[in-house]
Amino acid sequence: MPALDLSCDDLVVADPAYVAQRLAADTLWREWWPELTLTPSELRGVEGVRWAVTGAAIGTAEWWLEQVRDGVVVHWYLRVDPSRPVGPRRLRKLRERYVAQYRENIWRFKDELEQGRAAGEGRPGSEPAIVSRVDPGDARATPEPPRQNPSRQRRGESMAEQTTSTIVVNATPKAIMAVIADFEAYPEWADSMRETQVLSTDEAGRPKQVRFKVDAGAISDEYTLDYVWSRNEVTWTLVQAKMVKGMDGAYVLRDLGDQGTEVTYRLAVDVAIPMIGMLKRKAEKVIIDTALKGLKKRVES
Repeated sequence: MPALDLSCDDLVVADPAYVAQRLAADTLWREWWPELTLTPSELRGVEGVRWAVTGAAIGTAEWWLEQVRDGVVVHWYLRVDPSRPVGPRRLRKLRERYVAQYRENIWRFKDELEQGRAAGEGRPGSEPAIVSRVDPGDARATPEPPRQNPSRQRRGESMAEQTTSTIVVNATPKAIMAVIADFEAYPEWADSMRETQVLSTDEAGRPKQVRFKVDAGAISDEYTLDYVWSRNEVTWTLVQAKMVKGMDGAYVLRDLGDQGTEVTYRLAVDVAIPMIGMLKRKAEKVIIDTALKGLKKRVES
């Protein structure tokens, strides 16, 4: 196993083919990683690129691109060993630097490609990005990465219509995202939340898969969600559940300066038991409004 085994996931709402073309460019990689030499070992078009890595580190790198309905989730992997022996402290510093360096570059790339798109809006001419499906036969709590485990839910497959609501919170996006990411504290302020457990984290230390036990009246269940984090946006899809067949959602934050932050919550739930669409959307609306009010109170207190 390499000394540095890093991965990050980010949603870019832009044309997947254009994203793939830009990310595969040698000039971009030389700009992002001047100390590394990357030689393409597998060109996979809209699905990404794999490289052999030499220079300051030896190993492999990969972009695996997972298309969503109005964009693409960029999965980044870097599996390398430093070309010279280093101690544990230096190795930890390298890990932090590589992740921070990647985050700075991918967020700048995301901002460039999404320029002019208002927070929470889809790409013109495309359907919403947040859609998923769960294979009922997949009952593992911690599945393998999607590329290696096709039985997981697949983004890009239509589910249910989304319910959306927005609130303004008197705080910065950074402060709000910190509360959203503190899942262990959810039972303290989210009325329907009974139990939470972070099952795994990404390389930036943010929750990746989280188990919930929820009692929200018409929609009550125990389920696991998979999260993709960006600077002012987090999306989630269902990994497994007892009653719910699908669940997609997002918090999208828009900085309003002195006026605070606009927080948009989007949710679509597909339940196993038959439910009239109007009742289901009403249940989603109750969940969203309760969560937004609780979030606002928690952040501003």
